[in-house]
Amino acid sequence: MQRLERVQQQGGLGELDVQLARLLVRLHPDMGPEAALAVACTSHALADGHTCLPLAQVQQISASDRPWPSLTELRHDLLASGAVAEAGDRTTDPRPLVLDSDNRLALLRWYRAESAIAQDLAERAGDLCEVDYVKAQALVQQLFPGSSAAADTGPNLQQCAAALSLCKRLLLLCGGPGTGKTYTLARILALHSAHATTKLRIALAAPTGRAAMRLGESIRAAADSLPAPFDLGSAPQPQTLHRLLGFHPQNSTFLRNAANPLHVDLLVVDEASMVDVLLLEALLAALPKTSRLILCGDSGQLPPVEPGSLLYAWQALPQTSYSKELVTCLQRLVGKSCLDREAGTVTEHPTHSLTECCITLHQVHRFSQKSGMLALAQALQKPAGSDAFSSALALPWPDIQRYETKEAAALLFELLQELLAPLCQAKSVQEAIAQFAQSRVLCALREGPWGVAGINARCRELLQRQGQIPARDEVYQGLPILILRNDYTQGLYNGDTGIIWPNKEGQLTAWFAGEDGLRSLAPATLPPWQPAYAMTVHKAQGAEFATVLLVFPAEDHPLLSRELLYTAITRAKKRLILVAGQELLNTVVSRRLNRHSGLELLLRQRTLSAGVHAETGQDSRASDG
Repeated sequence: MQRLERVQQQGGLGELDVQLARLLVRLHPDMGPEAALAVACTSHALADGHTCLPLAQVQQISASDRPWPSLTELRHDLLASGAVAEAGDRTTDPRPLVLDSDNRLALLRWYRAESAIAQDLAERAGDLCEVDYVKAQALVQQLFPGSSAAADTGPNLQQCAAALSLCKRLLLLCGGPGTGKTYTLARILALHSAHATTKLRIALAAPTGRAAMRLGESIRAAADSLPAPFDLGSAPQPQTLHRLLGFHPQNSTFLRNAANPLHVDLLVVDEASMVDVLLLEALLAALPKTSRLILCGDSGQLPPVEPGSLLYAWQALPQTSYSKELVTCLQRLVGKSCLDREAGTVTEHPTHSLTECCITLHQVHRFSQKSGMLALAQALQKPAGSDAFSSALALPWPDIQRYETKEAAALLFELLQELLAPLCQAKSVQEAIAQFAQSRVLCALREGPWGVAGINARCRELLQRQGQIPARDEVYQGLPILILRNDYTQGLYNGDTGIIWPNKEGQLTAWFAGEDGLRSLAPATLPPWQPAYAMTVHKAQGAEFATVLLVFPAEDHPLLSRELLYTAITRAKKRLILVAGQELLNTVVSRRLNRHSGLELLLRQRTLSAGVHAETGQDSRASDG
């Protein structure tokens, strides 16, 4: 146990991780010290969003010069300990941990969750659905008029996505900012409603309340451009996934599950990049097998706060081929040029059925080609991201301002004043909420002078200097607030924002924008909150603002990554003010998030044609260990 204690003292393990390893050593005396350390490291990896841990990384974490067993020896020791099962082994009883064929160790709870997700998605991606081709073809042409593909431009992928959603029960719709994902979703909903012979039960959901609200606003805006006689007036209000599933905070269970499923024919989940493994497992368990599922998101954004990342795993699958059956189905709906020419070839059976169910939109509609924010976002999606990003940032863009950190220190009050002035000038709570929604200060970190705490303090200092707020009051008119913890009884969720403003009686009240308009709550009844002049990029995920002031620290930090930078840039719709040193940006752009997960392997195993693993010849429906 000396290695465990040393790694814990170095900050590489938490107390819970060490106690788990010690418990398993007591229950399984054959477990050696290296195997025990592997167990503790796997437990600790969950805090960093990993659902498993490659054995090769355990020695790196141990930071020891002592002899270390080979991967083969460590694998043998783990399987011989009695606490670890081999993935797919049906001969042993369930054990606390599972080791897959790629030498990744996972706690059984997360391995089972990823196995269930892979199995469910594979089933939904399987057979083709029944389609009234005569009726559907006419509907598709009405919804996407003049969208027939030209020989030199390739297919209209928005139209292809709509057709694919009819042919399959599963669709992953990906794309960067401004590529028309919500526009396409609105037309998909209209298409299915008109194609169905009975009233369709539709549900719209997102991981957070803010994302759900934005989805509703975007769908309503896109619905205004629908051709007659299509109408989405009866489309349901989007809600959070937790509310959709009926989450019980007292025991962390869901009302909706396999025994009490959702009454839904078509479910749309926006911001799928934010959905973690355990929440996705619960959602799929509650969604009937006959229901259609549309997942929409941007794989370049930050992964969920909790462990797992479906979009990373899905898009890591090889884009190799499409089945002749699917291509024939799509051609009957949208014509011969129905798929991206670079996406793959057409074969009798697809190598991976999930790759058939993914459409990635590329053409940008929201931004002009003179948009620097678009250029930066696209550069971050390229393999040579660092050089492309630096080249793009060096150009004079009308919608981007960049300041070195030292330069911004002298201009900070001026920059903050520009963003805060409209909020301070608001004459009503409605105007204050509207103005606050237009701009935001986003920080890469929570702490430090360039983090959320430091910037919020500078905002308060600025407003006090100008006499805009009382010197000592913590709660005052015009204060924007950010909810930090879910409160299901009051319908408040982590990341929700509101404004402190007097009610009709002159009492200071917290106001929040909701599906049915504004609602107010007494500040004393709120869950934990903080001032929201500035917020982290993570908290802003799922939201968009006309203007974003993005603040990076003066020094590098392990949390800074290309995905964080991409997520921050894509929160801005019209203008980006970037405070960051060029050298730091080069470092950040070259740092990719790498979440360890067994989901990609499980998806490959369960979606191979004929259900057989290409390398091992094992049945893809192997047990979960």
